[in-house]
Amino acid sequence: MKRVNRSLKEFGTALPFVLPGLLLVSVFILYPMLFTIRISLSDYKIVTGDIDFIGLLNFKNVFASGSKFWFALRNNVLYAIVTIPFIIFGGMLFAYLVNNLKHGQSLFRVGFYLPVITSWVIVALVFQYMFNNSNRGLINYLLVDVFKVMDDYVPWLLREWSGNAAIWIMGIWKNVGWAMLIFLAGLQGISKDLYEAAALDGAGIFKRFIHITMPSLRPVTYYVMVNMIIGSFNVFIQVLMLTSGNPNGRTSTLQYLLYDRAFNQYNFGEASAIGLISAVIILVVTLTLNHRMNRNADDTEETA
Repeated sequence: MKRVNRSLKEFGTALPFVLPGLLLVSVFILYPMLFTIRISLSDYKIVTGDIDFIGLLNFKNVFASGSKFWFALRNNVLYAIVTIPFIIFGGMLFAYLVNNLKHGQSLFRVGFYLPVITSWVIVALVFQYMFNNSNRGLINYLLVDVFKVMDDYVPWLLREWSGNAAIWIMGIWKNVGWAMLIFLAGLQGISKDLYEAAALDGAGIFKRFIHITMPSLRPVTYYVMVNMIIGSFNVFIQVLMLTSGNPNGRTSTLQYLLYDRAFNQYNFGEASAIGLISAVIILVVTLTLNHRMNRNADDTEETA
């Protein structure tokens, strides 16, 4: 009883400090999460507020053969497969080169990071102009009118793969600077003695990059990879501004499909189901990567 009383007393002492955080988490995280699960299992009419339980019908419709969900999931996976290697390797390479500069490091840091802090909407408008389907688009103008490579203008954003390519290029350009800054911070923890010893052995700058920098930045690489994978399942503004999912949902992503179901078709049940499926996918991938990273760290410690 003394131990129980002491625990209750300690809990009562800590409660005033913990309660505000618990209230915020409950109101803005737990309640919306539980309400989303409820809507995903119901036919929700937002105007009247009626919620009719229909079981797993929304999930069945989402997974149905021919559903746009499969195109959206494919595009999210392809976005991750295409963009993440470029972002990781490009960010690591640029960080290494900038870190070895004797002058102008601050200038290059700001220059590479500017795309990161630039609004997604502004960047999307720039890419919309570049890939414009008519002669007003920069790429069409250069290929047809300047270099005479093509005979006619290409509707880049109205085609499946060229539209997806525009979304991928935009994602790479926007995120390389963030990865570079993270890798630049990681480079500060690498001993300069390793580079000096390698230089004495005759290793050039790229050999030092491959054999010293890349292995030493492995934990930072995992961190960047996890964040980029999570980000690849949150692609929305690029699709909304550039392609709107055209043609026929083949450039759509899970987040855009969720938006389309909820605010264009007012099907909040299917939208909630898509949101839950996305959350489960991100959770599984993140836990898998964390488990692998911890296992690799344990193997490294045992080897050492």
